[in-house]
Amino acid sequence: MELHEAFVGKNLHDISVPAAVADRAVVRRNCLQMLQACDALDVDFRPHVKTHKTIEVARLQVGEPWRHTVKVVVSTLAEAEHLFPFLLECQDHGKSVNVLYGLPIPPSTVRRLAEFGKRFLSGSVSVLVDHCEQLQHLKLFNEITGYPLCVFIKVDTGYHRAGVTPSSAEFLNLVTRILDGGKNSMNIEFGGLYSHAGHSYGGSSASQAMDLLIEEIESLRKASEIVKNLHTKIALTLSVGATPTATSVQNLMELSDGPQAPGVKQSDALKDCIRQAKANHDQVELHAGVYPFLDMQQLATQASPSASQPSTGPGLSFGDIAFTILTEVASLYSERDQPEALIAAGSFALGREPCKSYSGWGIVSNWGFDSTIPTGRSGWQVGRISQEHGILTHESSKHGDTPELCVGQKVRIFPNHACVAGAAFDYYLVVDSNLPEKRRDEILEVWVRCRGW
Repeated sequence: MELHEAFVGKNLHDISVPAAVADRAVVRRNCLQMLQACDALDVDFRPHVKTHKTIEVARLQVGEPWRHTVKVVVSTLAEAEHLFPFLLECQDHGKSVNVLYGLPIPPSTVRRLAEFGKRFLSGSVSVLVDHCEQLQHLKLFNEITGYPLCVFIKVDTGYHRAGVTPSSAEFLNLVTRILDGGKNSMNIEFGGLYSHAGHSYGGSSASQAMDLLIEEIESLRKASEIVKNLHTKIALTLSVGATPTATSVQNLMELSDGPQAPGVKQSDALKDCIRQAKANHDQVELHAGVYPFLDMQQLATQASPSASQPSTGPGLSFGDIAFTILTEVASLYSERDQPEALIAAGSFALGREPCKSYSGWGIVSNWGFDSTIPTGRSGWQVGRISQEHGILTHESSKHGDTPELCVGQKVRIFPNHACVAGAAFDYYLVVDSNLPEKRRDEILEVWVRCRGW
């Protein structure tokens, strides 16, 4: 209530900085496009909440109230606990709820996860495992909740961050132990196989992203066959994705028809993979996290079509980024070799992750400038950065085309990585670009993020 009274009704130009700003219209559009694409492909979708960490965006991601099944991924237990009222509301309204703790589970977190799970029905909580020694710690969940914990094997399909390879002896041992665990005191259930194509961030087209998605599904489908050699009647969920690979399926809708969009053969190959999985009594599920907000890293992948400007071509545009950092010009340095400016936002507000498409740490949008540049960029970028200082530099050598700045001017910056930039803030100030122009900078809501682990 205090945040609502402090901000709602005010204008972004009057706010102390730095601040995190979310465009509600763009978030809604991005979430809806993802759900529509999964429906068209007849696959399930499990959104990751780690980027935004809010109840409000989670509602948009799962598509409530018209979805019967509510499945989410969390990267921290704090995220699960923050979503607790929303998830309990879903369960009370007859929806099936499942929360997946999205990294191979640290043993010390099992008790806290079980305390969270006590209020939910059986089958509501899942975890990832990728080593046999993790399993012995899971029986505590059943002792506290009274129902078995659902287990997914984290499969390494090329990213090499976490997971076990299907061809390894460890994978076979893990499968055997999980199947046996459902029959003995561990009381666990085998839910499926899970992979994350983090290496898809290195791509630069929808076609590349879809190739990786097909590889992911094929890898998990073959891993599922190994499982079924030991238990022929088991039905598994094959959960695949990352924002580039998962959102690449949006190109299969009528929205996208550009030269770098997936072709008919690639589309047919994807659909054939899914059909084969279903024929083997498995369900394909996509997961993704940063897609409601997007950022400079995602624009660089060009994996999905633009929801904001479909007529401009198949690739993402600045109009598809829902998340910006609001900051202010604190000083000007016109005497330097090239004009520069100081902003009141450094690595603690913007993060310090690079983007392959340019050398800076954020792109200054054309918001607030007297500019008709259609791309949404002003010509300024965050060229250098330290903890609380950001130095704005020109994006290119065409300095005459870059608008001048003044001390006290508010600017909005597209961050390289929304997950990292958002972590610095307790809440988002929410605006809506679908409103009449004179109201587009009005703060309409405040979305509170969870913090910690």
